[in-house]
Amino acid sequence: MKLSTRFFGELEYEKEDILHFPSGLLGFEECRDFIPIENPDGGGVFRWLQSADRPELAFVVMNPFFIMADYEFDIPDGVVGVLKLKRPEDAQVMAVVRIPDKLSGMTVNLRAPIVINAVNNRAVQVVLEDERYSLRHPVVSTVKDAG
Repeated sequence: MKLSTRFFGELEYEKEDILHFPSGLLGFEECRDFIPIENPDGGGVFRWLQSADRPELAFVVMNPFFIMADYEFDIPDGVVGVLKLKRPEDAQVMAVVRIPDKLSGMTVNLRAPIVINAVNNRAVQVVLEDERYSLRHPVVSTVKDAG
């Protein structure tokens, strides 16, 4: 299958590559299918979720454990059911990154992680009530402080 995208030009993908979000992403509920893409620059920290429904829409995501090793939360039972998740080890977690004009202001949304069932490629964005996590956790200062 092919998709003409804003950021990646013509993208070839297979149906089994698609991550399906039964409820879409927050603010983009009409977008239900996304194609995960490795960062074209070769950096392993960031990935992209390219919308298959809106070719002009793509989100930068990252593994939240990269910036917060003790990041943890319980996946609500309803989400486990929607994902058809049978084993905890089949769950992958990503978080949406916000990249402003100045890269030093880059943040990651730890309050609303994306949980993916790696077995069937179903995904849900979960809104956490946990006050420890911010909608805009700084990325650059965290990486700088860790080094």
